[in-house]
Amino acid sequence: MKMQTREYNGIDEKVYSHTCSNGLEIFIIPKRGYSKKFATYTTKYGSMDDFFRVDGSEFMVPDGIAHFLEHKMFEKEDGDVFNLFSKHGANANAFTSYDRTSYLFSTTEDFIKNLDLLMNMVEQPYFTDETVAREVGIINEEIKMYQDNPGYRLYFETLNQMYHELPVKTDIAGTLESISEITKEHLFKCHSTFYHPSNMVMILVGDLDAEALISHIEDHQESRGITHIPSIERLLPAEPADIAMKHKVLEMDVQDTKVMIGFKKRQNLADASDRLLRDLSMMFALDMVFGEQSPYYYELMDAGLIDDSFSFSHIEEKSFAHTLLTSTTEEPEKLAERVSEIISEVSAGEFFTEEKLSNQKREVLGDYLSSLNSPEYIANQFTKYHLDGYDLYRLPEIIESITPDDARKHFIDVMDPDKMVECILKPHG
Repeated sequence: MKMQTREYNGIDEKVYSHTCSNGLEIFIIPKRGYSKKFATYTTKYGSMDDFFRVDGSEFMVPDGIAHFLEHKMFEKEDGDVFNLFSKHGANANAFTSYDRTSYLFSTTEDFIKNLDLLMNMVEQPYFTDETVAREVGIINEEIKMYQDNPGYRLYFETLNQMYHELPVKTDIAGTLESISEITKEHLFKCHSTFYHPSNMVMILVGDLDAEALISHIEDHQESRGITHIPSIERLLPAEPADIAMKHKVLEMDVQDTKVMIGFKKRQNLADASDRLLRDLSMMFALDMVFGEQSPYYYELMDAGLIDDSFSFSHIEEKSFAHTLLTSTTEEPEKLAERVSEIISEVSAGEFFTEEKLSNQKREVLGDYLSSLNSPEYIANQFTKYHLDGYDLYRLPEIIESITPDDARKHFIDVMDPDKMVECILKPHG
């Protein structure tokens, strides 16, 4: 067994890694003296992977199947695996995003027992016509509940205004129609394809013996007898650069009017480092322009165009990128107009300065270093950055490399008024 070791002397961290013969990647991050241990077992399979090619054969499956599969993996013939984790002193959970599904647990005791339970649960599917039909009803109720949630509706209506074809505009849970089409055959096919060890990564964080753990996991994986590593291709639809719809008004049973303003950016960056640079540059740029230290923030507050619900974010993924701003406001059109004017003013001047950026860097790096005391943060973020093609522990290097020109360039490039949408949610009548 060949174990790799990577040391990060500047932040006093070490990572052990190993790739099993069946393709499973393992990363172990020791945190000496910590009582809590955290594990994630993640497949590179999310809600956008509903059209794919495996070993040359193409398959189309219903929207929402990755999330459906996540629900079903906890159910086995002899009961709910959640109860078994609890018996061994662990808290277990799972989540599905656009590009991955992650199963996880935290515990202070019986780590090996819980790890074996996690591996067996994720690797051994159990689906019947009856259990699938029952789950359809459960998830349908979940979808209806979310559709009645104003914030949820505002978010997905905004995405539908930005995107024509890309499945990012479809709820991760699917639709009432798509869920009803799911069969146990769909589930077995998606599990055998995407839950193959070569498409998965395991992150273990805590006071752990890396060599002994890797040996234990390798023995477990070898006992599965998996030798073939499939070729998996995700087949995404072509997405036009332009937006689908500029303006939309929704009416729901709400008290206040809210607006979400979106800026669509066609994903033109293939390199992971370039995407991360843009993501972090946009984080700094948005905070400089719209954050609570900005004169524009106070101007918008004083004018009554935003309140303390105002928020902003940039989302940077392999296949898409966009920026969202949202607030409760009585004048949504005026807010959108003023946001456009602010973008023009910022783009024309010398707004992004080294002094502002240095202050932000200090704050972000301080938060980052504090977060490295959390096994949960490390496991989840290490997984995210690894699957995105980057390294959580090299974040300080790229943060330090960002310049005011980077912030300005990416802000102007992403915040294009021609790619801007406004979605207004207001009370009935």
